[in-house]
Amino acid sequence: MNVVILGAGEVGFHIASRLATEGNNVSVVDMDEERLQVISDSMDVKTICGMASHPRILEAAGAANADLLIAVTTNDEVNMLACQVAHSLFKVPTKLARVREADYALHRDQLIGRDDLPIDVIISPEGEAAKVVMGRLNVSSALDAREFFGGEIQLVEFVVRPKSLLAGLSLMELPEVMGDLDVYVVAHEHNNRWTVPKGNTVLLSGDSIYVAVSRIQLDKLMIKLDMACHSPQGRNVMMVGGGHIGFKVASELEKAGAFVKLIEANGPRAEWLSDQFSNVVVIHGDALDQKLLEEENIDKMDDFLALTNDDETNILSSLISKRYGVPHVVTLVNRSIYTQLVRQIGLDVTVSPRLSTVASILSFVRKGRIHGMASLADGNLEVLEAEALETSAILNKPLKELDMPEDTVIGAILRDGKIIVPNGRVKVETHDHVLIVTTSASVPEVEKLFEVHLEFF
Repeated sequence: MNVVILGAGEVGFHIASRLATEGNNVSVVDMDEERLQVISDSMDVKTICGMASHPRILEAAGAANADLLIAVTTNDEVNMLACQVAHSLFKVPTKLARVREADYALHRDQLIGRDDLPIDVIISPEGEAAKVVMGRLNVSSALDAREFFGGEIQLVEFVVRPKSLLAGLSLMELPEVMGDLDVYVVAHEHNNRWTVPKGNTVLLSGDSIYVAVSRIQLDKLMIKLDMACHSPQGRNVMMVGGGHIGFKVASELEKAGAFVKLIEANGPRAEWLSDQFSNVVVIHGDALDQKLLEEENIDKMDDFLALTNDDETNILSSLISKRYGVPHVVTLVNRSIYTQLVRQIGLDVTVSPRLSTVASILSFVRKGRIHGMASLADGNLEVLEAEALETSAILNKPLKELDMPEDTVIGAILRDGKIIVPNGRVKVETHDHVLIVTTSASVPEVEKLFEVHLEFF
């Protein structure tokens, strides 16, 4: 596949890396020569320096032969215009654009279409990140929580506590301990290394795990593990940062009935925010001002959400809130260099718009019938939700006989609205939706199990 990527920032870099590794012909366009040099030194891709929306630059990038254009520059207007130029001049069949401005998103149905802006998919990093934040608020004792199968399956991350039922347990013993709870451990972290576990994997105190569990059994699982599962309703939440993500999250929390205090450093933005809400207290101030935090009763908060555009402010304010004893802290981290560091300093619950955006784009790019995709474990593992069709290679074999990569596991199957927690004897049937956890390197091999062959059409 010939792919043109516009923008060599964090998102563009990671998408280019993934697609180039999988054998695609990738060109990357950016105005920053240093960024392009970093990409050129890191992977086998073509780089072009220039304005992403200019016809001659798109032509140099190979737009005339491109199967896909991904516009992820930092400028919404450049992304949208580039899609229009790629469509009108080069007939690029598929175009994705990152659009951050909420005002555009509100009118996307009127702006995007055959006779309007020719964009096939609009990706909103803020929207994706806001979904993740809300998911983690709903399961506040967990480090991470993701929804699949339209919310029917939850992937929840926990730390194994010293006196937990799970401490010292091998995974083959898990069904005995869980009783009538159908759960499946799909990822395991020990000594800062994430792997897809086997039946003989032993869970030790301090390890982290991702568990696949059905939505209707999530509360039972939390109770069994002596963990809290709360609705945002009635919770006291302090937020810092009223940008696009903060605004979306505050809006959702207001609808859910939470008591929200939102601290915003920019005066005009704070004034604008105060006009948007009925039941959110907006405070113009510095998130690192200890006196302000004390005046606003930070020690009485159930949740603290650090959602500014500045990673350092988010990290420092989160550490301050921990010092005041806030039980649940969520930290937004934009730069990948911080992602691996924050957990080492005690900030366990993080959200990365970059990872959310990359996952959204790659889920659209994937071959076969991949309906959803997400990155877990700071990007070390991938989760795919795939549909099996009549010609898929995964059909009609017991799972234990499937030729799958070693670092891959099937965590759940959705069949006719019912969740099946798999064992080695289960077979995948036509139109089953299958939840698979694997490593980035094995994604192409897993995709082959779901590819649609020509005779299907």
